[in-house]
Amino acid sequence: MAENSKVAAVVAAYNAEGTVVAAVESLLAGTMACRVYVVDDCSRKPVADVLQHLLDRIVVIRLEKNAGPAAARNIAIERILADGFKYILIQDADDVSRPTRVQRQFEFMEAHPEIGACGTWCREFHNDINEPEPVEERPTSPEEVRNAMYFNMAISHASAMIRAEALQRVGLYSDGYPVAEDYELFRRIGQHYELASLPEFLLHYRISPSGQSQSRRQRQIYDRFMIQLKYFDVMQWRAWAGLAQTFVTFFIPRGIFYAIKFNVARSRPA
Repeated sequence: MAENSKVAAVVAAYNAEGTVVAAVESLLAGTMACRVYVVDDCSRKPVADVLQHLLDRIVVIRLEKNAGPAAARNIAIERILADGFKYILIQDADDVSRPTRVQRQFEFMEAHPEIGACGTWCREFHNDINEPEPVEERPTSPEEVRNAMYFNMAISHASAMIRAEALQRVGLYSDGYPVAEDYELFRRIGQHYELASLPEFLLHYRISPSGQSQSRRQRQIYDRFMIQLKYFDVMQWRAWAGLAQTFVTFFIPRGIFYAIKFNVARSRPA
């Protein structure tokens, strides 16, 4: 299959030898292939060894010291920008893209030059991508996404395609928000471009069996609050409401929070 010379995917991998092959192969086997840059974030087993059979089709960047996902992605993105690609696709090392993902997002971005980044709908899974979980439906239109971003990350970052021009204009991931760097970047992009999501299920999103720790959840909420303050619009009521919601969420016990989230997800049609 011919590779799209305008799209490059970033896969940040850390000790992901059990899942990274499926993640990368899903990008190479779609209806529109793309160049794949895999950043090995100092994994115990080198990613190049795991992806030996694909090395003639991908670029592997090995880091000698663990940098974390944001810094690892930045290293790959800098290389991609230097190589002249127009779009950057985000792919986590444990997720699986559906066959039409690259093509559908590429076509959408080409048709809408005002869009700085777009996501897709996703379906969560644990081990089997055929698990009958509901599709996570996100806001789709630029107006819906813009309004929702006052409250939280409205686009599934794991499914994002970002316009290279937007990153050249606003910069890459910040290291100041270690567990909410995606939200900060997309708020920054949203200052200059529209954001959107395709109303299509194009990514299988893996849920960690260990879940999110309480300390990490608290830090994520704290970072979100600080980001909302950074981009606060005193004349926008949603900015006030978003701050209030985040403040209250910080004090909700983890069990109650996930029970609410689970019931909301289950109430949506599959």
